[in-house]
Amino acid sequence: MSPFLRIGLSNFDCGSCQACQGEAVNPYCAVLVKEYVESENGQMYIQKKPTMYPPWDSTFDAHINKGRVMQIIVKGKNMDLISETTVELSSLAERCRKNNGKAEIWLELKPQGRMLMNARYFLEMSDTKDMSEFETEGFFA
Repeated sequence: MSPFLRIGLSNFDCGSCQACQGEAVNPYCAVLVKEYVESENGQMYIQKKPTMYPPWDSTFDAHINKGRVMQIIVKGKNMDLISETTVELSSLAERCRKNNGKAEIWLELKPQGRMLMNARYFLEMSDTKDMSEFETEGFFA
């Protein structure tokens, strides 16, 4: 099995964006994993897998392939876009490898806002058996 990242998203902070003013937003996030492909129209990113809607403070796995990116979109209760960002998975994996297999990163969102992303790098599925250290640290729910 190829290497993968176990990713958790939490602590969304809208900042002072207009979409958050005056009402309860109850935000949720959509995660789109896209592949870099060459086509006759040039280079582009294509989504091959369904959009994920992970609950806050939960985790999901993303396999690491060259050219794969993860777009994170935060939406409000009316399905209006609040903010978004895109993360290159190979760069995130490299950051984890340099930091004992894990990373905790505040992602800056556009047009504004931020969220906390926790990631842990695994070589294969059997590596997930030793999760107790991270569960007690509160990295992953």
